[in-house]
Amino acid sequence: MLRISQRPAGYPVSLDEAKAQLRVSSTKNDALISGLIGAATGHCEALVQRAFVPRTFQWVLPCWRPVIEIPIAPVTYDAVHSIKFVDWATETQQTLDPSSYVVQTAGDSVRIFPKFGTHWPLAFSHAPEPIVIEFDAGYEDLDDLPAVVKTCIMLQIRHLYSIGETNPALVRDLVIGVSDKAWQLSPDVKTLIPDAVTLLMLSEVW
Repeated sequence: MLRISQRPAGYPVSLDEAKAQLRVSSTKNDALISGLIGAATGHCEALVQRAFVPRTFQWVLPCWRPVIEIPIAPVTYDAVHSIKFVDWATETQQTLDPSSYVVQTAGDSVRIFPKFGTHWPLAFSHAPEPIVIEFDAGYEDLDDLPAVVKTCIMLQIRHLYSIGETNPALVRDLVIGVSDKAWQLSPDVKTLIPDAVTLLMLSEVW
């Protein structure tokens, strides 16, 4: 299980940038748009297993692995804060001495394994959280983000905001009765932008 222990301070797209993309000038939907920025960023991150904005994660493991590979990028060797485990003998949580393991980087990949000639200590596997690894992931400088990332986040915001609106998808406006209207939507509308986002993000798959 991978969870966030410290939320990001900001996102690659600002509220003003999102509103400009949506052509919204009023402030009445600022809270909604702010939420969509986070949702769109999270969606794009999930597509490529990357953290675009820096934050702290905790990865809970049920048992030791010979080589532990952090499942998200980018992470640097000095971004691994701690490895905690529930000791088999005492059934209490202990912090593993950093000198007893190696954090190895290769590109965006981070691998952790015991120091040569040693092994992982016995962990109590029946504990709720036998092993917890805490680390930072994300681009420290958002200017280092590939241009396609911001483009995809903006597109996803547009898609999420347009759901329920008629103008982006309107094919026909048919007046049924007094003040009644029926909207006929193109069948491709629901997937057009999400498919484009997915294809664009393929270049950033980790």
